[in-house]
Amino acid sequence: MPRLVAIAPVRHSFSYFAYHSPRAVSERSAAMLKKIIQHTPHVPGFTHPDSSVQHFLAHTRKAVQRGLSHAHNAPVLLVTGNESADLDSFTSSLLFAYLTSRFPREAAAKKAYKTIIPLLNITREEVSLRPELAYLLDTLHIPATDLICRDELLEALQAGVAPYVDVVLVDHNRLLGELAEIFDSKVIGVIDHHKDEGLYLTANPRIVESCGSCTSHVINYFADVFTAATIGDEKEAKIFTDIAKLGLAPIIVDTANLQSKAEEPDFDAAQILASYISSSHDPTQTVTAVAGPADSSAGATSAARAADTGAYFTALIEAKRAIDNFSLRDILRKDYKEWTEANGLKLGISSSTRSFAWTVSKFGVGEFKAGVAAWAKERDLDAFAFMDSFTTAEGEYRRDLFVCACTDKGKAPTAKFIASAKAEFNLCEYGDGDDKCGLTNEECFGAWRQGDTKASRKQVAPLMRKCICGM
Repeated sequence: MPRLVAIAPVRHSFSYFAYHSPRAVSERSAAMLKKIIQHTPHVPGFTHPDSSVQHFLAHTRKAVQRGLSHAHNAPVLLVTGNESADLDSFTSSLLFAYLTSRFPREAAAKKAYKTIIPLLNITREEVSLRPELAYLLDTLHIPATDLICRDELLEALQAGVAPYVDVVLVDHNRLLGELAEIFDSKVIGVIDHHKDEGLYLTANPRIVESCGSCTSHVINYFADVFTAATIGDEKEAKIFTDIAKLGLAPIIVDTANLQSKAEEPDFDAAQILASYISSSHDPTQTVTAVAGPADSSAGATSAARAADTGAYFTALIEAKRAIDNFSLRDILRKDYKEWTEANGLKLGISSSTRSFAWTVSKFGVGEFKAGVAAWAKERDLDAFAFMDSFTTAEGEYRRDLFVCACTDKGKAPTAKFIASAKAEFNLCEYGDGDDKCGLTNEECFGAWRQGDTKASRKQVAPLMRKCICGM
């Protein structure tokens, strides 16, 4: 198993926690770290030598099925991603839960949680809408039935259990919906890369800093564990190879294989993980250690620092795009987020890896309009947006933005958002060579080509929310 290369430390300032990239370890330190791994205290729910991610999920699933009746005597930690439940949310919640159960940081160690639950923040029925997740699970031989979904957790919670459950948020920093009603006062940790909403200020850790993938923050939070793991035995090597496959998936998907929107934490995490990929039996076989330059400044080019993850990236993107048999409703709810603002107005944003033109062409203008109206009615929305991100046959990376008001109350703020977005994201009318599939822009309803292709939902949502709530 390859040794982790030395990485120049990169310092970030957080309110409650600071991480540093791992350093090369001496032989004396290596021996000490190996002893630490071999004598990691037993955590209930974990039986050595099988400390795999797969075993962790299966055992945790059984604990949830039993209704968490033990919570009165032994606390439970719930780790949940956001309600879009994309690869980043899934992986960051699973890895934080798994690594905490084996290598608890200070706060978690004090609580000695009996059960740590990685939650997929969607219903069981929605799992089938994520072919990229199915691909990743299959790659790692994880049965989808071992995932713990939101509806199953809420059904399993017995009366009086909620007060004994603590919550860590990953890939978002504001709990929403049913989970917020039950657990909002129980949030003890936050790791996220979206705009900071200024909540849970005493959480520890509280890491809310921009990067391409939230999973990068999770990996860097446990960086010392990975340094130690390079000295582990064969079983440890297999476990950490699976962890590397898990962690790299959202990092390379969310940063276009480290070529777009990747920041220092992403390069640090990718370098840590890439050195563990050594299998020759799967699409990740081309992954090699990230060769970071001697100068690890933010100005270093991504091309010089990217891992050779091309085959893995391509397989994941192809899986994510496999939505040809989806209904329009399924496409709209596959990668969807919504917010209810203080003034009572509600907005939702759907995202897709297939072009807006492809979507409208597949269903036709009339059915597309009717489908959006039906979805807005189902979700009780005042405003709605549909975003895409895709690469053309000519190799050009593109984004489009569709926006519409769904109620009379939503018209004025939607018009305000469209005007602001035109300037903020360089929205352009479609040219003669662009195919918008016969859709005609109307008042508070229309689609534009997005000139600023770096602006994803992370950037669009805050502006739309600001306009909707009247700020």
